[in-house]
Amino acid sequence: MNFWKKIELEWKVLMLAAAFFIAFVWPVQRFFIQRLSETLVQSIDPGLELTLRAELGESSGPRREALKEHIERYRQTRVLLPIIIREQQRLIVALSVGLFALLSLCSLWILKRLTRPLKNLAAAVDQIGKGRHVDIRRVSGGALGVAEQAVSDLQNELVILREKAHMQGMESAWKDIARVMAHEIKNPLTPIRLTLDRIEERTATAREIPAEDLSKFLLRINSQLDMLERLVNQFRSFSREPEVNASGLDLAALIKNAGDAVSGLETTVEGSAHIVSDPYLLQQIALNLWKNALEAGATRIHVSITGHDPVNVEIIDNGPGIDAENIKKVWLPYITFNKKNGTGLGLPVVKRLVETLGGTVDLVSPAGSGVRVIMEMPAKLPQKETE
Repeated sequence: MNFWKKIELEWKVLMLAAAFFIAFVWPVQRFFIQRLSETLVQSIDPGLELTLRAELGESSGPRREALKEHIERYRQTRVLLPIIIREQQRLIVALSVGLFALLSLCSLWILKRLTRPLKNLAAAVDQIGKGRHVDIRRVSGGALGVAEQAVSDLQNELVILREKAHMQGMESAWKDIARVMAHEIKNPLTPIRLTLDRIEERTATAREIPAEDLSKFLLRINSQLDMLERLVNQFRSFSREPEVNASGLDLAALIKNAGDAVSGLETTVEGSAHIVSDPYLLQQIALNLWKNALEAGATRIHVSITGHDPVNVEIIDNGPGIDAENIKKVWLPYITFNKKNGTGLGLPVVKRLVETLGGTVDLVSPAGSGVRVIMEMPAKLPQKETE
């Protein structure tokens, strides 16, 4: 049944025609050949030779010779009769097979011509479903032409709907970004404002501010300003198109050095690979991942490097992990989990940098077993990236 579903329409028609020929035409042909054989056999009188021989005994001269010739011809006809029947059978079979082959070829050509618009329409619908634009022309008549026009109109409506959805999605995304950005900026501004209010209050009452208190106030303001600077820098890293400078490097050594630069995390690396990529962007990827793990409460990170082209990199930490319902949100800007001071830009920056280097990144977090980041990196950057 699955085989029959996979066969194209024209071949199904030909197979049905062949089945019809075998089931009906062939028995009719056999019946016709049998009737022809019976007719030829009945056309020869079996008593003719005896009659001619009886008359031969009573004849003489030229008539006797003529009778001998008739008897010989009769015998030759009796001998040739089975041969004639077999030749007629072969001729009829050859004509039938040749006619069937000719009709099959003509039918196949006609069916292909008839089904080509349907195939083109099906291929166009498939491309439209994938979001690609297809030039659909109404070249057929009847119901097929109506279908071509309907698909063309449907494509135009889909383009309009996709543009609307894209604009609505962008508007919604920017609203979310603006909302979260405002919230993140407000967090450090609030303690700055409270600290300044306390300084202003003491200044207004002419009260002296002890050096120790002033130092605390300034330290609090500086720490919040650092938070603001970090927020701005991460947003700039997320929104700016990074510049790629590729060179040959040892991926295992680079990851090990990046991990050693983050205190509080024990980093182990298994496997190695030599690739041509941007070492600075790879360090930024590693540092963002390590800082995210550290802020989430992880103390160990294990990195496994396998494959040659592409190179597979698995980064596993021992942190608390991420709830299943939040996995799909980790790549959205300004969405953060399990971190008090997180900006929500670390993983989106990682995704952007990995894609800039021609790779892919995914994240899974089995319940209670930390976070596993899976990256697939090309052994060599695409040419367009290195130009």
